[in-house]
Parts: sequence; structure tokens; C-alpha cells
Amino acid sequence: MTKNSLSEKDDDLLQRYLSGIISTAELESLEQLLRSNPEARSRLRSYATIDTKWQQLAMDRDATQGGDPWSEIQSGPKTSVERKRSTTGWTIVAVIAASLALATFGWFFSNDESVIRTGTGIARVIRVEGEVSDEYAAELKKGSELYAGELLSMSSGLVELAFRNSGVHVIATAPLRARLDNDKRMTLLNGQVKLVVPPQGIGFVVDTEQRRFIDLGTSFVVTANSVGSEVLVLDGKISVASNDYEPASFMHEGEFAKFDQNGRTKKRTASRASLALPGLKSPATEVTTKSLSGLMIGYPTSSRLNKSMLSKDRIGSDLLPLIQSGFRDTTCLEPLKKSRPISFRGIAGAYHDFPRRSELEPYHESGGWLSWYHGEVLPPVAGRYRFWGYADNHLLVAVDGKPVFEGSRHDSSFKNLGIARTDNPALPCLIASAGFACSDWIDVTTDPVQIDILFGEVGGRLTSGLLLIEREGEQYEETFWGQPKWPLFLTESPQDSELPELNNLLKHLEEKTMGSFSIANDAIWKVNTSTPSSTIE
Repeated sequence: MTKNSLSEKDDDLLQRYLSGIISTAELESLEQLLRSNPEARSRLRSYATIDTKWQQLAMDRDATQGGDPWSEIQSGPKTSVERKRSTTGWTIVAVIAASLALATFGWFFSNDESVIRTGTGIARVIRVEGEVSDEYAAELKKGSELYAGELLSMSSGLVELAFRNSGVHVIATAPLRARLDNDKRMTLLNGQVKLVVPPQGIGFVVDTEQRRFIDLGTSFVVTANSVGSEVLVLDGKISVASNDYEPASFMHEGEFAKFDQNGRTKKRTASRASLALPGLKSPATEVTTKSLSGLMIGYPTSSRLNKSMLSKDRIGSDLLPLIQSGFRDTTCLEPLKKSRPISFRGIAGAYHDFPRRSELEPYHESGGWLSWYHGEVLPPVAGRYRFWGYADNHLLVAVDGKPVFEGSRHDSSFKNLGIARTDNPALPCLIASAGFACSDWIDVTTDPVQIDILFGEVGGRLTSGLLLIEREGEQYEETFWGQPKWPLFLTESPQDSELPELNNLLKHLEEKTMGSFSIANDAIWKVNTSTPSSTIE
């Protein structure tokens, strides 16, 4: 390497400066580099010139074409703030050129993080749930363009976005503070981001204060806060580098690591020997006076279900009238086959042989099945609660006839009901790409409430699910992966014969899929025995 040539580290300093993510220590190194190396000065001048030309072309195209064919929302006139930022941006470019020519470096220490919003951005907002918490942050609404250097700030909720050129898909959850540095890099200051990176996006970088995470064709979750940062690799692998140019290391599917402010690292690798969830094998038909009673529903073997019917969620669609009636109109159940009464034992694990255990067989397996539980229960204490969980394919909970939680997969007809839910990508699970779903908070007293639960499968037998309950203000133990051990939603205590299977499932979730739950007697919503039990006909 010649005296004036640039190393990869030197070039990265230039790129970090132009991206606005350079630290004070790096600025000092860059200042020394520019003083001593003509090639560095020439390279920075070239980068600045190219960027200026790109911005000018974008402005010219905007002026002549008047719109962005990629966006559903046309750009309106620039606000005074946008005009001011644009002017400031061009001033910075001019100052860079002047400073290089005069070999002065006062401009290094400018704190101006202006954003030039011209033409199309580097990313586009797909979905927003929540509120922006900083008046200087990017405007977040469906279809909004996001530009290099913009700050994403939210006090609650989540934002889903996609990078234009690379196709990198991001779900970021609040409390959030992140910066889109360029179309190949973002900096996470606080919050959680889940990334799904297609082949053309390989090399995408997520920076935190402690580490730099570089995608190598994968899906991963990064968390950053005042304590440090964390990363969980959901698929593929990533490269992990410190910000002081130490050699990078690799992390693979299922691996998790924490990096604290003092440089300490903790890593754990999930066992991937088997991802098949265990299931409960005890009979499902033992109903007592203390049981929340239900039944299994499927199509008779004589049903004529053609391929076009089975290409969609037939059984979920057929039960929509039941849900919409507040679970009073059961007319839609008349043509369906029903099992004997079954007791609700919670929803946890795999249910591949549930139709056999519930004595629904024989039935038309291709049409799927649903279990419906219905009755009055007593909340353990008054307060605010919310449900957590997921299912493959159907999961719905209603309180007093009103649906309050939908944790179904994307192909469930229950999506048509528009039930509010929040996905949490930092709590990964087997079948939900956006992680655990949770409901809005629900206010209850100690008075009895009607509870209705629907759980089932679109078609076939491969089914699994998990339904948990959280009480606001309650402190729950957390797993190493960071998931609180919310209690299983139960209406009676598990039988002694069920405990070994539940413990086996709990161990599997914590070791292999980063999930968890707890069994708490003081969190059980017991069946109201003071009124006659409801029987589903």
C-alpha cells in the first residue's frame, strides 16, 4: 500500500462522516487523515460532488415530472422547514468544498443533521401504529417517503417500512429512536428492529453504540437501550463487529448475544435439534362443573369441498356469522359435524392429534377444524388485562361477546374482523414472522364475564398455538431471551397428569424457540359456578 493510498478503514471514516454517524473520536482521526493524505481529501471531495449531482438530478426530475410513480402519495409543496433544511444541506456541501480547498477543519464539528427531501426517498412507510415522539423526526404515515439522515422516533407502537433499492423489510417497535443513514445502513439508538433481508440486500448494516451488525442473508432482531444492545438471529447468519475495527465474528440461526456498555458480552445458542413443538396427550373430553366447556367443529366426510373452496379459509369464513352475532346465533353450525363436549385445558403446544382426542373423527380433514369454548368466568382480580399469543392458523378471544384478541396467522378469515392487535417482532415464535401478537388493554371488574375462545386449523393436522394473559402492573420473571413469563390463560388448574407435559413444553420453548410461559393459580379465570353452565348446541 502506497503512502497516500486509502485503507478500507479510512474509506469507512469518509462514508461515516458523509452519512452523519461519525463519533467525536472518529472525527479527530478523520481530521488527521485529511491533513496528511491528499488521496483522502480527493476522495471526500469526489464523494461530496457525486452526492451533490445526484441530489440536483433528483430535484430537476421532480420539477419536470412533478411526481414519483413508485409512491401512492404525491409530494406536496415543500414546507418552510423543508426549504430551510434543503438550503442548509447545500450550504454544508459548499462548506465542505471550501474547507477542503483551504485545509481548514472547523466544519467537522458541526452538529447540523439536516435532511434534504427531494425526489424519492431511500425507504417507504408501509404501516404505522402509534405516535411520533419528536417534532424533528420524520413524519410517519402509510406511504410516506423516508430520506437518508432522517430520524425515526416513536413513543408507542410500531412502524413497518421497506428500503427502496435493497428490498430490506424492517419492523421497528417503540420506544424508538433510530436514524436511516443511507440505503444500506441504519443506526439504532433505542428500541427494537426486526429485519428481513432479501438477496439483493445482503450487506445491510445496523449500528448500535456497542456493535455493528452486518447482514449476510438473514432475518434478525436488534435491540438497543441505555443498558446496551442485543441481537437474535432468526435465520441465516450475520457478522458482528465492534466499532473500533476489531476482527468481526459470525452469528448463526438461533444464536443470541447481549453487549453491555462496559464491553462485556454474553452469548447463548439455541438448540435446533428439533423444532417440533410437544403436545398434550391427555384426553380433552373430561368436562366437570368447574370446566369451561366447548366442542370441536369440522365438516362431515360427506361434504363436497372442491379445490377452490379449500384454497381459502373455508371453516373460519363459515363461522364469521357466529362471531358477528356475539356468539348467540349458532345457525352456521348446523351443517357441521360436532364432537362430544370438551373441557378447556389452555392453548399451549402442538395439537396435531386433537381431532382424535376430542372424538371428532371421522371428519373431512381437508376442511380444517375449530374448537369453540364458551361460558362465564370470574377474573382473578379487577384490573386491566391483555392477551398474548399466536396460532397456526386460528386464534380468537371474545369478552362479553366482543372480540378482543386475534392471534391468527395471515391466512385466517378472522383477519376480516379488523380486531386491533400489536405484533412484537422482538419476541419471536415459530409461525409468526412479526413475533407474538398482543391485544389492547381490557378493563374488567370481579363480576363474571362471558368468554369465547376459537382455536383451530385451516386444513390438515399440523397445528400449534399459545395463549397467555398479562395483568397491568404485575411483575413477571423474564427469560434470558427477554420474554416475560406471562401465565397461560387457564380456567382451572392443570391436572397432575398434565404437569409433566407442560413442563416438557416449557423447557422446549425456552431452549429452542426463545419462548416461555408460567402456570399461576392466582391468574386463573375460574368458571362461574353460581349460574347454570352454558352448553353449546
